[in-house]
Amino acid sequence: MLCLTVCDRVYTYYTTHEENSSHEVDTMVLSLCTALKNIFPSVPLTRHIIRKVEIQPPKRMQQLEELERATLGGTRDMGPCGGFSTQYMCMCDYHALPYREEVAWDVDTIYLSHDTRELYLHDFDYLEQKDLIPIISALEYNTWFRKLRASHSKLSHEAIERILHVVSKSLSLEEIYLDNIGAKAEFANKLSLALLSNSNIPLQKLDLSHNPLEDKGAIHISNPIGRQAKGLSHLNLSHCGLTGKGVNMLAHSLSVNKYMCQTLTFLNLAGNSLRDDVNNLYNFLAQPNTLKTLDLSATECAIDALFGALLRGCTSSLAQLILSRNSFGSKKSREMLPSFKQYFTSTLALKTLTFSQCKLPSDALKNVLLGLACNENISEVDLDLSSNHLGATGAQILESCIHGVRCLAALDISDNGLETQLGPVVAAISKNKSIKKLNIGRNLNSIKSKHVYHVMEAVVQMIQEEDCVLESLFINDSRLKTDLHNLLNALGSNHCLQNLDISGNYMGDSGARLLAKALQINSKLQFISYDRNNVTLQGYSDIAYALQSNYSVKFLPFPVHDAMLCMKTAPERTENIMRRIQDILYRNVSPMKYSNGQAFRLQQGFLLSSTQQQVDRLVLQTGEVVRTLRRSGSDLGGSNSLQWVEGLIADADNSKQVGVGAGFLKLFILALVEVMFITLSLSFLLHLYIFLNFYLSTEHLRCF
Repeated sequence: MLCLTVCDRVYTYYTTHEENSSHEVDTMVLSLCTALKNIFPSVPLTRHIIRKVEIQPPKRMQQLEELERATLGGTRDMGPCGGFSTQYMCMCDYHALPYREEVAWDVDTIYLSHDTRELYLHDFDYLEQKDLIPIISALEYNTWFRKLRASHSKLSHEAIERILHVVSKSLSLEEIYLDNIGAKAEFANKLSLALLSNSNIPLQKLDLSHNPLEDKGAIHISNPIGRQAKGLSHLNLSHCGLTGKGVNMLAHSLSVNKYMCQTLTFLNLAGNSLRDDVNNLYNFLAQPNTLKTLDLSATECAIDALFGALLRGCTSSLAQLILSRNSFGSKKSREMLPSFKQYFTSTLALKTLTFSQCKLPSDALKNVLLGLACNENISEVDLDLSSNHLGATGAQILESCIHGVRCLAALDISDNGLETQLGPVVAAISKNKSIKKLNIGRNLNSIKSKHVYHVMEAVVQMIQEEDCVLESLFINDSRLKTDLHNLLNALGSNHCLQNLDISGNYMGDSGARLLAKALQINSKLQFISYDRNNVTLQGYSDIAYALQSNYSVKFLPFPVHDAMLCMKTAPERTENIMRRIQDILYRNVSPMKYSNGQAFRLQQGFLLSSTQQQVDRLVLQTGEVVRTLRRSGSDLGGSNSLQWVEGLIADADNSKQVGVGAGFLKLFILALVEVMFITLSLSFLLHLYIFLNFYLSTEHLRCF
């Protein structure tokens, strides 16, 4: 007798009393197991696929064991993406659903070309819900895909059940993204049971955000989180309708799991109500941990208790702290100030701090700035203080403190009602030579026109200073009209700004003309946002003409609002002008056009791997530099070396079909080094750095 249990189905076979029946059963067992092993080559046969085996006599089990040993650690080619297409075909047969060749082609071609390990169900949204079932089921024993994403999808009950089944069986899923799929507490309970039943799943990231799980669902999911064998690195339960009860249970699970403090780097609980007592969360944060990102925006959490916990456990690793849309009460602010300021003085890794829409009290603002000013261990910090209604009092604090906060790289003080006080604040910011990105938009909407001039003078003076380091300036939605002209005139000689947002200022065609003149002589600006400025076709025509002689601007977001108004009056002319602008931008982004089709292509029916594509890029870039050196006509004694490099480039181009060996890489790098020293070419230095960095990371140079 042979009894097999496969995928919860039992198959039983009996022998006859004929003499050769025993041999036939042996052959059947071997053939069946061989077929299964060919389809699922990387999964243990008798422990996972055939979970229960009963054979009479028991000695027939030796065939299965011998087959397992023979294939263990084998190097047989499994096909694209771990043999997904074959497994998908089997699952179609198992579920009695039609096999879709388009699905197999998408995975074997598109997924393979991008070398992606994430199966995204949105890629198959052209199918009916029932056709998703075999696609999901194919992940059950597939070891290529490490991630499953079903974000923002309305899944049928059957599809959700298959996801749960895969979670309960998979040996390879490391990341599961099920955000905004309409899951409720019942789903969380089933997911919890699936995770608990599969002790072998190497889960690292779990995203259940934007699902109405509520506290009941959080309590269910807390159980497997507390027992996760190796902890999690990413947990997102934002906007799940949780309260203090559910968060406390979740935080308790994080605390009791001894691995979480060492593995969890991302925690997002934004959009849940934490106004109640959440001491378990604060206790977890107070433990020494490795959190790098913490998002508690719109949670109404107690700021004083939070920063007390952060000071004890989150000073060494936390890089991104998001607390937007949390109100500061005056009483609470006085109680929290010691730990509040001390945290900013003590943090060692902070890179992003967001206090947007927090109604930040003046004392809290002062302590943030002074704390950061006293911290010499951090740099390149992005500080967001937007929409806090700072007013005149906040402006005075900014004016007196901001110049000393040398760790800042980006500052957002937009929508704070600074009005006439914005001028002195900008003057103070100009003294801080670490700030490279500044957003001062939506601060001048209520100011009288006669006062705008002084504010804009301060802005112009800031960007015209010889030692100005500002690279990005956002002054959008300020309704400046003609008051923007001084800034536009100053752009012509500006040597620092690369990104500029002047949208929503109603500058009109006169402003567009000044911008066009500036673009004809400016060689630094790369990004300009200029929609909602009442610009007509004449203004866009001026800009298009100016861009013909500008090779630095690469991004001009399409002015949807203004262009729609132009389309109503002259659609053909509008289309022509916009096409001219886009063509020029394409020219600036891609100054080198390769007509030989070398980059990113299919060659003779098979796809280039990511390594081969990297070699392709380097060959193209290095070849362009060699051609530039030859066109320059300068003879620095490097003619022979250039010929040698050209020969190696040709060899590299021909070798992409068979792979690149370490010996050839060594020759290619030596050639780059020799040409670099002969020509003193900075471009070659860059190419060499990229080349070495890439191949050292992939261990191609281990044999050197």
